[in-house]
Amino acid sequence: MTKDYSAAADWAERDMTLPKNSTSARRGQAAADFGRDLLAKAGGRPPLPEDQRLAATVQVRLTAAEKRELAALAERLGLKPSTVARDALHAYVTEHRVAS
Repeated sequence: MTKDYSAAADWAERDMTLPKNSTSARRGQAAADFGRDLLAKAGGRPPLPEDQRLAATVQVRLTAAEKRELAALAERLGLKPSTVARDALHAYVTEHRVAS
């Protein structure tokens, strides 16, 4: 299920009024910076590109050694293990695809 925050964003940008002497309300660039930092701290996997958003989850069992190797490879590449696994699966399927 995807969440659409467009209405909330429109309200915050156009209709919301902030107290004049607020010490906690952020405005302008300070608000943008705070929001960006908050999203970065929230973590989670970034969304896939638009053409790939109808994606399914696939679970794979790995030995402890395989999991360590995947984590080490991902760290060396500066990627998340899920990205390495997705790229590897894509390459494998592409290599073994039967021409139609």
